[in-house]
Amino acid sequence: MEADFAAAAAKHMAFRVKAGESRTWMVFRPVVGENLAVVQYRSCCFNYADLDANNAADAELGLNDDWNENVDQYVDHYHHYFDVADWENSHWPEGSDGPYFAVTSWALKENVGPGPGEARKKFSQMAKKEGWAEGDHNWLWLESIGGKPRLTVVSSMDSLADLAPEDPSFFEFASEKMGSAEDAMAMFDQFGSGFANSDFTVWVYDEELSTPSDD
Repeated sequence: MEADFAAAAAKHMAFRVKAGESRTWMVFRPVVGENLAVVQYRSCCFNYADLDANNAADAELGLNDDWNENVDQYVDHYHHYFDVADWENSHWPEGSDGPYFAVTSWALKENVGPGPGEARKKFSQMAKKEGWAEGDHNWLWLESIGGKPRLTVVSSMDSLADLAPEDPSFFEFASEKMGSAEDAMAMFDQFGSGFANSDFTVWVYDEELSTPSDD
Protein backbone atom coordinates (compact mmCIF):
# COMPACT_ATOMS: atom_id res chain seq x y z
CA MET A 1 0.00 0.00 0.00
CA GLU A 2 3.01 2.30 -0.15
CA ALA A 3 1.93 4.03 -3.35
CA ASP A 4 -1.60 4.50 -2.01
CA PHE A 5 -0.22 5.93 1.22
CA ALA A 6 2.07 8.35 -0.64
CA ALA A 7 -0.75 9.65 -2.82
CA ALA A 8 -3.12 10.09 0.13
CA ALA A 9 -0.46 11.67 2.35
CA ALA A 10 0.59 14.18 -0.31
CA LYS A 11 -3.05 15.20 -0.79
CA HIS A 12 -3.45 15.53 2.97
CA MET A 13 -0.40 17.79 3.29
CA ALA A 14 -1.84 20.08 0.62
CA PHE A 15 -5.08 20.14 2.65
CA ARG A 16 -3.15 21.26 5.75
CA VAL A 17 -1.66 24.20 3.86
CA LYS A 18 -5.02 25.20 2.39
CA ALA A 19 -6.61 24.97 5.86
CA GLY A 20 -4.08 27.49 7.14
CA GLU A 21 -1.94 25.35 9.44
CA SER A 22 0.98 27.34 10.87
CA ARG A 23 3.33 24.39 11.25
CA THR A 24 5.68 23.14 8.55
CA TRP A 25 6.17 19.36 8.34
CA MET A 26 9.30 17.71 7.01
CA VAL A 27 9.04 14.06 6.01
CA PHE A 28 11.88 11.56 6.00
CA ARG A 29 12.25 7.96 4.81
CA PRO A 30 15.07 5.56 5.78
CA VAL A 31 17.45 4.36 3.08
CA VAL A 32 19.80 2.50 5.46
CA GLY A 33 18.58 0.65 8.54
CA GLU A 34 16.52 -2.28 9.79
CA ASN A 35 13.03 -1.08 8.82
CA LEU A 36 12.63 0.73 5.53
CA ALA A 37 8.81 0.78 5.65
CA VAL A 38 8.77 3.84 7.91
CA VAL A 39 7.73 7.41 7.24
CA GLN A 40 8.81 10.02 9.78
CA TYR A 41 7.05 13.38 10.13
CA ARG A 42 8.93 16.10 12.00
CA SER A 43 8.10 19.70 12.83
CA CYS A 44 10.33 22.15 14.69
CA CYS A 45 10.57 24.03 16.97
CA PHE A 46 8.15 24.54 19.86
CA ASN A 47 7.87 25.05 23.59
CA TYR A 48 5.37 23.03 25.60
CA ALA A 49 2.71 25.74 25.56
CA ASP A 50 2.85 25.70 21.75
CA LEU A 51 1.84 22.04 21.80
CA ASP A 52 -1.49 22.89 23.41
CA ALA A 53 -2.10 25.60 20.81
CA ASN A 54 -1.21 23.19 18.01
CA ASN A 55 -3.63 20.56 19.31
CA ALA A 56 -6.40 23.14 19.47
CA ALA A 57 -5.64 24.26 15.90
CA ASP A 58 -5.68 20.63 14.71
CA ALA A 59 -9.22 20.23 16.04
CA GLU A 60 -10.44 23.59 14.76
CA LEU A 61 -9.07 23.09 11.24
CA GLY A 62 -10.09 19.43 11.00
CA LEU A 63 -6.53 18.27 10.29
CA ASN A 64 -6.69 15.03 12.24
CA ASP A 65 -10.12 14.24 10.84
CA ASP A 66 -8.83 14.56 7.29
CA TRP A 67 -5.84 12.33 8.04
CA ASN A 68 -8.01 9.68 9.70
CA GLU A 69 -10.47 9.69 6.84
CA ASN A 70 -7.98 9.57 3.97
CA VAL A 71 -4.59 8.31 5.15
CA ASP A 72 -4.98 6.22 8.31
CA GLN A 73 -6.21 3.16 6.38
CA TYR A 74 -2.73 2.77 4.86
CA VAL A 75 -0.83 3.01 8.18
CA ASP A 76 0.14 -0.06 10.21
CA HIS A 77 0.96 1.75 13.47
CA TYR A 78 2.18 5.04 14.92
CA HIS A 79 4.86 6.29 17.29
CA HIS A 80 4.85 9.82 18.72
CA TYR A 81 7.87 11.42 20.39
CA PHE A 82 9.20 14.81 21.37
CA ASP A 83 12.89 15.55 20.91
CA VAL A 84 14.70 18.13 23.02
CA ALA A 85 17.62 19.70 21.15
CA ASP A 86 20.87 20.47 22.96
CA TRP A 87 21.82 23.53 20.92
CA GLU A 88 24.68 24.52 23.24
CA ASN A 89 26.62 21.35 22.44
CA SER A 90 25.52 21.05 18.82
CA HIS A 91 26.85 22.67 15.65
CA TRP A 92 24.04 23.08 13.12
CA PRO A 93 24.93 25.97 10.78
CA GLU A 94 22.57 27.39 8.20
CA GLY A 95 22.44 25.13 5.18
CA SER A 96 22.50 21.86 7.15
CA ASP A 97 19.51 20.67 5.16
CA GLY A 98 20.51 17.29 3.77
CA PRO A 99 18.88 15.83 1.81
CA TYR A 100 20.48 12.88 3.67
CA PHE A 101 20.76 12.62 7.45
CA ALA A 102 22.95 10.15 9.32
CA VAL A 103 21.32 9.32 12.67
CA THR A 104 22.90 7.38 15.53
CA SER A 105 20.71 6.61 18.54
CA TRP A 106 21.80 5.16 21.87
CA ALA A 107 19.50 3.46 24.37
CA LEU A 108 20.22 4.93 27.79
CA LYS A 109 20.98 2.71 30.78
CA GLU A 110 19.27 3.43 34.08
CA ASN A 111 21.04 5.17 36.96
CA VAL A 112 24.34 5.75 35.16
CA GLY A 113 25.07 9.13 36.74
CA PRO A 114 26.38 12.29 35.06
CA GLY A 115 29.59 10.82 33.61
CA PRO A 116 28.39 9.99 30.07
CA GLY A 117 26.69 13.38 29.71
CA GLU A 118 29.80 15.21 30.92
CA ALA A 119 31.92 13.33 28.39
CA ARG A 120 29.51 14.19 25.57
CA LYS A 121 29.63 17.87 26.46
CA LYS A 122 33.41 17.76 26.74
CA PHE A 123 34.06 16.37 23.27
CA SER A 124 31.28 18.49 21.76
CA GLN A 125 32.83 21.69 23.12
CA MET A 126 36.26 20.51 22.00
CA ALA A 127 34.91 20.02 18.50
CA LYS A 128 33.38 23.51 18.49
CA LYS A 129 36.36 25.35 19.99
CA GLU A 130 39.31 23.46 18.52
CA GLY A 131 38.39 23.53 14.83
CA TRP A 132 36.45 20.33 14.09
CA ALA A 133 33.25 22.34 13.59
CA GLU A 134 34.82 24.27 10.75
CA GLY A 135 34.23 23.17 7.18
CA ASP A 136 31.45 20.70 6.47
CA HIS A 137 31.09 19.18 9.94
CA ASN A 138 27.70 19.50 11.60
CA TRP A 139 25.90 17.66 14.36
CA LEU A 140 22.74 17.99 16.43
CA TRP A 141 22.18 16.27 19.80
CA LEU A 142 18.61 15.26 20.69
CA GLU A 143 17.13 13.65 23.80
CA SER A 144 13.80 11.91 23.42
CA ILE A 145 10.61 12.25 25.44
CA GLY A 146 8.32 9.26 25.02
CA GLY A 147 9.15 5.58 24.81
CA LYS A 148 12.46 4.27 26.09
CA PRO A 149 15.04 6.95 26.96
CA ARG A 150 17.47 7.53 24.13
CA LEU A 151 20.11 9.96 22.97
CA THR A 152 20.49 10.79 19.28
CA VAL A 153 23.03 12.63 17.18
CA VAL A 154 22.15 13.75 13.65
CA SER A 155 24.51 14.82 10.88
CA SER A 156 23.37 16.39 7.62
CA MET A 157 24.88 15.04 4.38
CA ASP A 158 24.78 16.23 0.79
CA SER A 159 25.06 12.68 -0.56
CA LEU A 160 25.79 9.11 0.48
CA ALA A 161 29.43 9.74 -0.39
CA ASP A 162 29.63 11.63 2.91
CA LEU A 163 29.40 8.28 4.71
CA ALA A 164 33.03 7.63 3.81
CA PRO A 165 35.38 7.57 6.85
CA GLU A 166 36.91 10.90 7.84
CA ASP A 167 40.64 11.43 7.50
CA PRO A 168 41.59 12.29 10.16
CA SER A 169 38.81 10.70 12.20
CA PHE A 170 37.25 12.52 15.13
CA PHE A 171 39.05 10.12 17.46
CA GLU A 172 42.38 11.10 15.90
CA PHE A 173 41.41 14.76 16.18
CA ALA A 174 40.50 14.31 19.86
CA SER A 175 43.72 12.38 20.54
CA GLU A 176 45.78 15.24 19.17
CA LYS A 177 43.89 17.91 21.10
CA MET A 178 43.94 15.94 24.37
CA GLY A 179 47.57 14.93 24.05
CA SER A 180 47.23 11.15 23.72
CA ALA A 181 45.05 8.39 22.30
CA GLU A 182 44.71 6.97 25.83
CA ASP A 183 43.10 10.17 27.13
CA ALA A 184 40.75 10.29 24.14
CA MET A 185 39.79 6.63 24.60
CA ALA A 186 39.05 7.23 28.29
CA MET A 187 36.67 10.04 27.33
CA PHE A 188 34.91 7.89 24.74
CA ASP A 189 34.67 4.98 27.20
CA GLN A 190 33.12 7.34 29.75
CA PHE A 191 30.54 8.39 27.16
CA GLY A 192 29.80 4.83 26.04
CA SER A 193 29.33 3.56 29.58
CA GLY A 194 25.90 5.18 29.67
CA PHE A 195 24.31 3.11 26.91
CA ALA A 196 22.95 -0.40 26.48
CA ASN A 197 23.08 -0.45 22.66
CA SER A 198 23.08 1.78 19.59
CA ASP A 199 21.39 2.00 16.20
CA PHE A 200 22.43 3.70 12.96
CA THR A 201 20.04 4.85 10.23
CA VAL A 202 20.35 7.07 7.17
CA TRP A 203 17.23 9.08 6.32
CA VAL A 204 16.45 11.04 3.17
CA TYR A 205 14.16 14.06 2.98
CA ASP A 206 10.96 13.34 1.03
CA GLU A 207 9.86 16.62 -0.52
CA GLU A 208 6.70 15.18 -2.09
CA LEU A 209 5.25 14.17 1.29
CA SER A 210 6.38 17.27 3.17
CA THR A 211 4.46 20.52 3.56
CA PRO A 212 4.16 22.00 0.07
CA SER A 213 6.23 25.13 -0.45
CA ASP A 214 5.28 28.30 -2.29
CA ASP A 215 8.82 28.50 -3.71
